[in-house]
Amino acid sequence: VISFARWSVFATMCTGNFILLGRAIMQHVNNYAKLGDPFKGATMHAGFYAMVIMAWSLGAAAYQWSESKFPGRGASVLSIPLGSLMLLIEILLVASESSPNVDESGFVQDNLYCLTIVAYAPMFGVEWAACAAGRLATNTAAASGHILAISTLSVKRCTKGLTAAETVKIQMGLGILAGNLLGAILGALVFLLMPTGAHGALLPLGPVLAMLFWLHDHLAKPLSWVKAVQRRHRTSKKSPREDLENTNAGVSDANAIDSDEDDDDDSDDDDEMSK
Repeated sequence: VISFARWSVFATMCTGNFILLGRAIMQHVNNYAKLGDPFKGATMHAGFYAMVIMAWSLGAAAYQWSESKFPGRGASVLSIPLGSLMLLIEILLVASESSPNVDESGFVQDNLYCLTIVAYAPMFGVEWAACAAGRLATNTAAASGHILAISTLSVKRCTKGLTAAETVKIQMGLGILAGNLLGAILGALVFLLMPTGAHGALLPLGPVLAMLFWLHDHLAKPLSWVKAVQRRHRTSKKSPREDLENTNAGVSDANAIDSDEDDDDDSDDDDEMSK
């Protein structure tokens, strides 16, 4: 919401930007076209939407390259530079307190402000690529796919029943839809309460995404010291009953070995007596 209110573009996804790109092209062909605008304000230039889509795509491509160089750590490797870039741009926006100036034809007069969105889009390209290729195997922003999955699996639940994986898929989809809705409401509220542009509202975004990328990689493929901590934690959580059973099993094994040895000794004595 804040991204669209600032720049009339989505930083987190490309579907909406392609629609806005087509709309902007038609607006450029016919300046008198009345295509409607749910958000008051002029349409940006078509090149602006194409630039944002390209920046998002570069983020997704960067993840694939990083993952090939650092298997299992592609997102976390990119999180620090991209997160730092987002934080830096937001700090500069707070310091400058500038806002975009758009003329009647839809051209952005303040090109520098317009270009700041390019610092945000790549991070979300990395996010989509990491979530789709990683352990989550899903996206966290597009609602259509999750609504489709929930609808079809709900029917299957009534007819055939669901597997454990399908139940988790429904729960994850509901959680993502609820998170998107609450995030949009919170973003609109912040934009309305803060001064023009809501500069500073996205200061936590870069560091939080960087932390989530790190967790995404390291929870799916923990480091050796993390595995050691997990093993110690599992060992410490063993109940006294399990320890007693393990002890009894060990004693039983020892008695069985002793019994076998005694049998062997007896058989040797019998052989000697027979001789």
